Amino acid sequence: MSDRPSVSSSIVRFVRDCARGLLDVAYPPRCLGCGGRAESPQLPLCPTCVRSLERAPEVEVTARLDRLPIGTSIFDEALALWVFDKGGTLQAVQHALKYQNRPRYGVPLGRLMGEAFAERHPTPDGVVPVPLHRTRQLERGYNQSAVLAEGVAEALSCPGRPDLLARPHPTRSQTGLSREERWRNVRDSFSADPAAADGHWLLVDDVLTTGATAVAAGQTLAGAGADALNLMTLGLARQ
Repeated sequence: MSDRPSVSSSIVRFVRDCARGLLDVAYPPRCLGCGGRAESPQLPLCPTCVRSLERAPEVEVTARLDRLPIGTSIFDEALALWVFDKGGTLQAVQHALKYQNRPRYGVPLGRLMGEAFAERHPTPDGVVPVPLHRTRQLERGYNQSAVLAEGVAEALSCPGRPDLLARPHPTRSQTGLSREERWRNVRDSFSADPAAADGHWLLVDDVLTTGATAVAAGQTLAGAGADALNLMTLGLARQ
């Protein structure tokens, strides 16, 4: 009896995904930035809109993390690809990826993240997505950070390591919480296996707002024995 909801949900998602694939063939997706023809069904942006997105300054990412209790001491470097403006093009893309059942957007976006990381940084031993709690992942059907991490790993020609970090404790949504509330909400929500965590890892998430989730995840990896940690997110929320 307990398996029926999950099986039913899987069937519904399968039928919905098949229908959406057929619609993409009949009606090619439009760019989420300008409404023009998208480059591909996988990347819902035209080349012009990709070029127009504002790159996130590394100094601003560092400054954001420095406002947290343990700040940037966890990461050797922390980067974000683009600036995330409320109501802007990147928000439309991220919301489609995260809330509108478009996991296929994640891999090509992740490749762009990986290419940007590779411009100035050595290849890590593996790419680790920030995990979702099991309940949240079952509700959504996938982890948006995991599909981004898949693309990052492809671009860097290194393994994806979603097994290194777990989220055994559920947390409330971070939306609407202050920086301090966000930190208290997630600081003890992750776990990692000390027998497997040593190495140089690149932690990947979708959007960095206060950085609380990323720092809590990074702190767990560091405590489990990671030798070096970098952080890469798709977006940096403007504040």
